[in-house]
Amino acid sequence: MRSNNVVGYITEGFPGVMTFLEREISGLIQHGWEVSVFALHEETSLPYASELDQSAVTTHYCLNRHLLSFNMLQSHLHILIKRPKVYIQSVIFLFRTYGTSWYSLSRAIYAFMKAGYFYTNAKSLGVDHLHAHFAGRTVDVAIFLSQFLNVGFSFTGHSNDVTGNYPLLQDKINLASFVVAENQRALQAIEAYILSDTSTVTAHIVHPGVNTNYFRPHSESKANVPTLIAVTRLVESKGLDDLVRACSVIRDTGLEFHCNIIGDGPVYDQLERQIVNNRLGKYITLHGALTSADIVPLLSEAWIFVLPCVRVVGGQGDHPGKFVSVVEDGIPSSIVEAMSVGLPVVTTAVGSLPEIVEHSVNGIIVSERDPDGLSGALLQLIDDSSLRNRLGSKARETIIADFDTVVCSSVLGSLMSTAINNRRVV
Repeated sequence: MRSNNVVGYITEGFPGVMTFLEREISGLIQHGWEVSVFALHEETSLPYASELDQSAVTTHYCLNRHLLSFNMLQSHLHILIKRPKVYIQSVIFLFRTYGTSWYSLSRAIYAFMKAGYFYTNAKSLGVDHLHAHFAGRTVDVAIFLSQFLNVGFSFTGHSNDVTGNYPLLQDKINLASFVVAENQRALQAIEAYILSDTSTVTAHIVHPGVNTNYFRPHSESKANVPTLIAVTRLVESKGLDDLVRACSVIRDTGLEFHCNIIGDGPVYDQLERQIVNNRLGKYITLHGALTSADIVPLLSEAWIFVLPCVRVVGGQGDHPGKFVSVVEDGIPSSIVEAMSVGLPVVTTAVGSLPEIVEHSVNGIIVSERDPDGLSGALLQLIDDSSLRNRLGSKARETIIADFDTVVCSSVLGSLMSTAINNRRVV
């Protein structure tokens, strides 16, 4: 007899760029859970969360090339023969729930097919519960796979995926056993969708955790010259063009300094041109994407972490404007990592950032799209070591108290255990 519950994670790629997800899974395993991952596409070539040992995670892939394969047909025929009533009810559910538009229907068919492909492995592993991150197609897969397996599912909403006006978001929330919010802003959005009269779903906050022993202060490693660092996906909403402009202002004061920008994304080339055009090559290094093993030494030598996020009107990337009128950040994992290392953070009051960075307590909040204000805050911290140390110390206290992976995954595991036990009682 199995001693541990088994949770199945529906993910995009695994391992992938979502380091918070991989750390969450690692935390669940530390608490005695068995975790199997069902990934919709291949792993990334770069192991971003390289501090983790993924050997305890069983991963199953259903790639797009499998959609029209013999194995796909065989998997669905297996469910149809073994559980004909469930399979037919799922098909009816698909068209009734998702048939309102071609956008929704096409995504649902994709999810239905992939859920069927995963069924045999999930069944043989004894999956008791399913979990996904972001209220997109991974949740669609979780819905259908939960129907096939007769288990509950849950998901974590982060920011624009639940604050936007996506089709069927309310259905997804109310079908879940419970829904997790990464931050207070996401929680409020989720709670607004819960049908209090008919739904039993509950919503809870579980923060993105980090290993506070791995991401810890190394004061002896500080660089000799003032060093700034930004770690993020290079997209418009991160405000990195404002950081480059602020660096130009700092350069013009005659101060020797350096800024490391780590990450990859669609605005990489734009930033590279901006750095060249402003003759900042001596002061700013674009590193591209790095693993956590490479990032930790750069965090350790930095004086200040900076991420001047901005609101983007009209959508961005995976969030089209017809569903998300204004793109705003949740709680970036990179800020959690930097604060765990004991760095003071300079950021903006966009989205959920004020939930983790409190002005003049564990960081500095500046106005968005204000390079002069940003440069002023950075110069203030550069000139005042006692202020840097005080804010950095409070930053680490914040992470240890509310963002430690072991603590956060324990909360999530308790929610999953309750959902499993409640379903068994029913």
